[in-house]
Amino acid sequence: MILGEKPVDYLDSFSKFVKDNPDQILAIKILLEKPKDWNPEALNELRGKLKKNKFTEKDLQRAHKLVYNKSLADIISMVKHAAVDQLPILTAAERVKNAVTKVTEGQNFTYEQMNWIALIEQHLIQNLSIDETDFQNAPAFIQIGGIGKARKLFGKEQLKQLIEEFNYNIAA
Repeated sequence: MILGEKPVDYLDSFSKFVKDNPDQILAIKILLEKPKDWNPEALNELRGKLKKNKFTEKDLQRAHKLVYNKSLADIISMVKHAAVDQLPILTAAERVKNAVTKVTEGQNFTYEQMNWIALIEQHLIQNLSIDETDFQNAPAFIQIGGIGKARKLFGKEQLKQLIEEFNYNIAA
């Protein structure tokens, strides 16, 4: 926030920015119109473009805490709420819990698969997106076998589909 700027004014500026830029910033368009395209690259683009325009995640969270009494709002919620103020403001943990519930509901995962899903959930809380390279690079996944083990456990195509479902439900 700019020194001396009221949090409500900062959020009004942010809302205007979000509403004015979905055609210029692909990540905003993805969140508002095409959540199936959500991935780590979109998240990185979003964070970079917001920061470049003086909307840091930390400042946005501080403003949301002061205006809406919501600590640690996630960047996805902040963008969606800026576009449509009736949408809820969630923390990353709340958003991820909802996504994991939707993805796993009615599925018959093994005990070992559920352990991996728990690790995926923790990864998503920290990163709000996932792709196959995370299974190759994140220490939590590497320690238990990395991408090779994940593909063996879930099946290569099923893992790909699972990743897509997690990302979609995170952004939806």
